Amino acid sequence: FLFLIHFTLTMRATIPYTVVIIGGYGGMGKIFVRIFKDYGWNVIITGPSKEKGEKTASDFGVKFSDDNRIAGNADITIITVPIEKTIETIKQVAPIVQDGSLIADFTSVKSDVCDALLKYTNTNAEIISIHPMFGPTISDIHGQIFILCPLRTEKWMPVIEKFLNEHKAKFVTATPEEHDKATSVIQGLTHFTYISIGYTLKNLDFNVRESRKFASPIYNLMLDIIGRILSQDPYLYAHIQMENSLTQDVRKKFIESATSLNNAINSKDEKNFVNIMSSSAKHFSDLGNAVGRSNKAIASLHEELEFLKNNTGKEIFIRHTSSQQIHFGNISAVDAENLELENKTTRSKFKIANIEILKDAPEILNVQKNVFGITKKDFA
Repeated sequence: FLFLIHFTLTMRATIPYTVVIIGGYGGMGKIFVRIFKDYGWNVIITGPSKEKGEKTASDFGVKFSDDNRIAGNADITIITVPIEKTIETIKQVAPIVQDGSLIADFTSVKSDVCDALLKYTNTNAEIISIHPMFGPTISDIHGQIFILCPLRTEKWMPVIEKFLNEHKAKFVTATPEEHDKATSVIQGLTHFTYISIGYTLKNLDFNVRESRKFASPIYNLMLDIIGRILSQDPYLYAHIQMENSLTQDVRKKFIESATSLNNAINSKDEKNFVNIMSSSAKHFSDLGNAVGRSNKAIASLHEELEFLKNNTGKEIFIRHTSSQQIHFGNISAVDAENLELENKTTRSKFKIANIEILKDAPEILNVQKNVFGITKKDFA
């Protein structure tokens, strides 16, 4: 007899804590609603829109309340609201969290927020300010980076570290000041630079789509990064720039540096140009690894397309990266941008850029169980 046994391992928390997510029906909130629920924590979401809240609660099988004061019953309270509303929400919620509980936020700017948490939080509660360094389009926190600012904590820091370790996430601890200094470049300079390039392309009336016909791989990769940033919430990105006071000096230094480079080019000062580029390369210090990582990123753009072409006619499972909905079927057609799947009842077309191919056997097995059900047979 040959027995094929499939094991699906699901991470579960030892203690089923009650977690209240203030703003839980927003983009970031939804990611953690699903992850916390799957982990075995009891999740309650809040927010001013009853319609959005009840829909999200129904979609994920959690509870909704339109009253933030329910945080007074939580083991863990997480505030994930727009930056400009965070301190106002802290003033409302932080004083009423229960003794021994944890309050956290997911805000991108820390100094003022952390001051407010320390000022208004119940003195018998613990505080960890958290910054997930990713946007709401990800499907999993595996490999993602979290910045933790532990402000007042004993019991809860090990709980959060255990949760992140079990989900194979990366984390670093920092003071609020260290956080804002680092993110003034990591977010502030990065966003400012790429938004500036996007705005330049707009002012040039440059046909971005047409330009891809002439493009090098690195240009295509750059356009995708610019497009990714430009597709995000502009109000969020405005507040990341405006609420972190350190970004002003960073932007000033960037404009000075760009002006120096521009002057060297306009004056045909080759020596100065070479010095600018060479000194920058020396300061960068990680050139070899940067080339290696970027080569992998470029190669991945082609590997996925090759995989789809080589498996035409075969069944695959995909996840749509925006809706997180899983689709399956036989590959009926593939081109540089699109994928067509067909099964007995439907024929669907997807943008390759917006899908993730599922290759993990346990995950595919779970999908098959949910779609086709489970047949149990007992052999004696």
